[in-house]
Amino acid sequence: MFSKLRSILILLVLLVGGPVMLYVGFKEAKDSKALADHGVTAEAQVTEVTWSTKRGRERNFHAKITFATPDGKSVSDSVSLSNDQGKALRDQPDDKPAVLSVKYLPEDPHTVTLADHKDESGLFYGIGAVMLLVGLGMLVFRLRK
Repeated sequence: MFSKLRSILILLVLLVGGPVMLYVGFKEAKDSKALADHGVTAEAQVTEVTWSTKRGRERNFHAKITFATPDGKSVSDSVSLSNDQGKALRDQPDDKPAVLSVKYLPEDPHTVTLADHKDESGLFYGIGAVMLLVGLGMLVFRLRK
């Protein structure tokens, strides 16, 4: 009974998670294309660096940033950092304010990412497609069984 429940849960995760990952890939591609096309570069002040620790390893670094748009509007948001970049910002002395170069969309300043961000939509598309195909395969197998 437990194995049947577990396989149904895995099937649901695959069938729901696949389209979600495809959507995330679509949004990533759309945002990356817009940022590359007409994104504005700005210098952002880092106000806080957060991370999580799992099994003694620090990861998932995020920086809370603030920057000003050309029309004077102040924007506060958060960006993801690599582990090396996050550790360097976290260990920086407090007397020297940390600054990051970011890119944002003028029509939506809260769509912001690091200036050297690479488009990772292909990864999300691949993971979503594999999840969906495996889920559909499992569903067909279970229905034929």
